Amino acid sequence: MSKPRVLVIYKESAYSRFLSSRQLTSHFKKGGYWNIIQGSHRRHHDTLKEVREVLRSQGLGAKWVLRDRVQSLRRVDESYQFVVSVGGDGTLLDSSHHIRKIPILGVNSDPQRSVARFSGCNAGTFREVLGAFLKGKLKPVLVPRLEFYVNGRKNLWLVLNDLLVSTLSPAGTTRYVLKIGSRFEEQMSSGIWISSAAGSTAAVMSAGGKILPVNARKFQYVVREVYQKKFGPRRLLKGIMSSTQRLEVVSRMKEGRIFVDGANLVAPFRLGDGLQVRLSNQPLKIIGLKK
Repeated sequence: MSKPRVLVIYKESAYSRFLSSRQLTSHFKKGGYWNIIQGSHRRHHDTLKEVREVLRSQGLGAKWVLRDRVQSLRRVDESYQFVVSVGGDGTLLDSSHHIRKIPILGVNSDPQRSVARFSGCNAGTFREVLGAFLKGKLKPVLVPRLEFYVNGRKNLWLVLNDLLVSTLSPAGTTRYVLKIGSRFEEQMSSGIWISSAAGSTAAVMSAGGKILPVNARKFQYVVREVYQKKFGPRRLLKGIMSSTQRLEVVSRMKEGRIFVDGANLVAPFRLGDGLQVRLSNQPLKIIGLKK
């Protein structure tokens, strides 16, 4: 039986990506922030080295792709047996948009500083977790995702964390009609968070949402900073949706946007466009995730 082929998606450290050593010395004194980002850089590259050595020791063929180039990936489900994401949640989120069926294992490359809710291990536990998965002793957790449609056309990106509906500028007013079942309201606000259960510990929680079990087949919405003076008190400000419900938004903006799992994926949402959001029947399979 042939060994599985692995896709490794990894981030570049902030030190490598943004600042040369010379630039650092002109902006920061040694010590303080200098030590912070250099330490993070070293831990990240030590993790990459460990992942490479473990995969080699297991006899696994691997293709390595930098996170910034992940949009060039094609046919991931057909070409690989599973994905290893090395970084934090942002790296795993970017990786997840290219996966429909195969599982993913997140490796937190900097546990001291990285937000890694979805990671199943770090450099010290990667060998153990990977071994348990390969032997069939560790089954992936099925994490529900969202899907969305604009003007009836399904978008290819599945949503692991959340959507943000807003106007183009963060300082502008987001104008829309929000529809939940037979209820609807015209609203003005700074935007709407629409979150999966897995994303309920992220931005939607900070905006006043509720934490849900990571594998719950529910999703929720929270309206940010609603303006109530023009239309009177607004009632559709937050709520939890069941697996059979849909949330709809009709744009009243010339230049609206739909942000998918952060700032990297953006869809236009212009005047008169209609957005529909619901649970997808294609969950993400995450190895080693703690419920």
